[in-house]
Amino acid sequence: MRILQIEDEPWDSGIAHYALTLAGELKRRGHEVYFWGRPDSPLLGAAARAGLRVLGLRRPWAALPGLRRQVRGLGIELINAHTGSGHSLAAALAAMTGVAVVRTRGDARPAAGHALARLLALRTRAFIAANSRISRELAQAFPGAKVVTIFQGIAAGEALPLPETPRFGILGRLDPVKGHETIMAAAASLRQEHPQARFLAVGGGAPPRRAELEERVSALGLAESWEFAGFVNDIRPALARCRVAIVASLGSEAVSRAALEWMAAGRPVVASRVGCLPDLVADAETGFIVPPGDPGALAQALARFLREPGLAERLGAEARRRFEERFSLKRFVDNTERLYGEILGRFPH
Repeated sequence: MRILQIEDEPWDSGIAHYALTLAGELKRRGHEVYFWGRPDSPLLGAAARAGLRVLGLRRPWAALPGLRRQVRGLGIELINAHTGSGHSLAAALAAMTGVAVVRTRGDARPAAGHALARLLALRTRAFIAANSRISRELAQAFPGAKVVTIFQGIAAGEALPLPETPRFGILGRLDPVKGHETIMAAAASLRQEHPQARFLAVGGGAPPRRAELEERVSALGLAESWEFAGFVNDIRPALARCRVAIVASLGSEAVSRAALEWMAAGRPVVASRVGCLPDLVADAETGFIVPPGDPGALAQALARFLREPGLAERLGAEARRRFEERFSLKRFVDNTERLYGEILGRFPH
């Protein structure tokens, strides 16, 4: 198949990784894959390094006739747009041609149901929802549209042995939406009964934000139990140091690579009930789901692992099994490839 992926965000994001991972794997399976995005985006450089055929979109609407000629000349059969602006551009590029348009939606905002959005939906062969909440929203906004839920998958090595130290891991940038303050408040409430608990935060952030969180750690008396590792290129050593993962986001999480990384490593995940996290984490089976921004509920869930030493091993093994069954890289690409084949009237070889 000749496939064009459009992801025109100016920044790195979960859905950007979704698009790039998918495009790279489709290329490895022998498809001709083109990747168009903003020339100033780090994503476009990553796509080029992955061997994808890239194009920087400078003022795409002004260049529309030329871009449409490129689509025809390249023999593009299907355009998968990963943003709202990319969706509009894809529909314009495909107008009056046999090119199929697919919209992958991993947005935290609800799908718009206004007249223009409905018209665009009529020109869209299928919507791919990155989680079940988005799938329900799309079905409600566009009755009759083909909506398929395809969860992101990631490549994974072997599960990692559990360490003895009762250390909780947080993987994600130091952004307020990731809920670090909630985790710190929960840690402070655990300190008296469980002084042995340790916390490791892995992820980069602006220096002022890092300083703000370090001050909070000190004010809560957590300096001896909390460690900031910063950004790391290889996360597996950090994953190996932790027995239990925390994904305490306050919102967003349309996709959560962090949760998948933890599950692949064989770690139970304590996660907030936002975005895709209830899809990934089976409550009381592979971890626990708690209300977002609720330190008390989070502390109660974490305390269970401190009181029951065997719990992390049992739930972590189940988390790895669930990852292999539902969120492997192969399953992710298989499902997308199958949908593309159905849309184009054939199944991929």
